Amino acid sequence: MPRQKFPIADLTCPVLRKLLRDRELRSAGRKPDLVKRLIDSEGSDEIEVSDNEIEDNDDDLRQTVSALMENVASIMAAIKNGQIGVPPVPPVPPVPSAVLPQDDDAIAEAHHQRTPFNITAPSQLTAFGDIEPTLRRRNETMTSTRQPTAEYVFQPRDVIGILPTFDPLDDVSASAEQFIDRIEKLAQVYHWEEYLVLFAAQAKLKGPAKRWIDGLTDCKRRLQRGKNSPKR
Repeated sequence: MPRQKFPIADLTCPVLRKLLRDRELRSAGRKPDLVKRLIDSEGSDEIEVSDNEIEDNDDDLRQTVSALMENVASIMAAIKNGQIGVPPVPPVPPVPSAVLPQDDDAIAEAHHQRTPFNITAPSQLTAFGDIEPTLRRRNETMTSTRQPTAEYVFQPRDVIGILPTFDPLDDVSASAEQFIDRIEKLAQVYHWEEYLVLFAAQAKLKGPAKRWIDGLTDCKRRLQRGKNSPKR
């Protein structure tokens, strides 16, 4: 495969990181840091790279995002079918992500300090981003053995606020493995519905991962329109 000269500043972060790793240089940081590091190493603002190296990086990203979404779907299906045990504790309303417990012990501890809630899926969804959490209370007859319970309805915005972010170009972001593991644990703890988790997980993809999944969605939508259009 012939090699061509490319301006280092025009290369994507995955390519920059690969080139830095190949040279046994630090590959963490934002794009300006990666560009400067590679320019200092090469002594030039251009570098010879084969088209094959760039395409391989794109393929790796597509495979990572595709596998990630398949894993999310598999986890939710397993939870729904009872193949993954759900903790026998009622979930709690979501809290702002800034104060959300970030480790499993903290999440477990939070379960002992709350009022029981039952989760139900909303019957209708409004436009994404315009929905606020709602708390519905049942009108139940008070008895000596039964107290009125509250029914919390998780909305997409709630779940999005709790899930971590996955950005393959951001070293601070969760890795694909951490993203999947966190989704699995939170879905069990909060008893989320499958459609909510899949919707929210896609919303938490950033950078090239989001662009790739958006492009895939647009492609499926166009194919569906083509199938539904009247034949001439």
